[in-house]
Amino acid sequence: MSDCVHCPHVLYLLRHGETEWNREGRIQGSLNSPLTDRGLSQARQQAAILKRALQHAGRLSYYSSPLPRARQTAAIALDGTLPILEPRLRELDCGAWEALSPEERALRDPELVRACVTDFDLYRSAPGGEGLEALEQRLRAFLEDVRGPSVIVAHKVVLIILRGLLTNLPRERWESIEASQGTVIRVSDGQEEIFTGSVEAFSADMAR
Repeated sequence: MSDCVHCPHVLYLLRHGETEWNREGRIQGSLNSPLTDRGLSQARQQAAILKRALQHAGRLSYYSSPLPRARQTAAIALDGTLPILEPRLRELDCGAWEALSPEERALRDPELVRACVTDFDLYRSAPGGEGLEALEQRLRAFLEDVRGPSVIVAHKVVLIILRGLLTNLPRERWESIEASQGTVIRVSDGQEEIFTGSVEAFSADMAR
């Protein structure tokens, strides 16, 4: 299976704002916790970025994960536009580790946790979890159904996999992708632009 997915459309990718569990280091996965005040501010920042970035974008489709933290972000960042709630954009299910703090994970599965060096190792190893390959398959299916320029509100691991596919980045480098909150990522023709704060203040990321 080729890593790259050819998508002829411009996509604008948003991660939900900071949540209470983000702040506590708990894995959310298919569960949920509400946005913090900082998370609400990040969603407002995304709204400001989109307002300028989409001035000449033309007709767009809007998609959001159905999980409440993404929907809460979309309600603010999309300035009242109602997105299509797309179940394939829900976050990776992390099985028994969902809702657990780092200390609780280590207490439950000490040897497994010690073997995890990166966040990606946690996602790969989560007992009873969905697994990254299954997530990749449903995101590939979603991208095949995208029919035009779109705005997508989703989650950390979802956006990492989408960006790895869209930029033809080798799988072994996907875990190096950062999924910041409060930003908007524009992907077009295999290249990224990451907008932070304003349309002028962005860093171009050529398929890292």
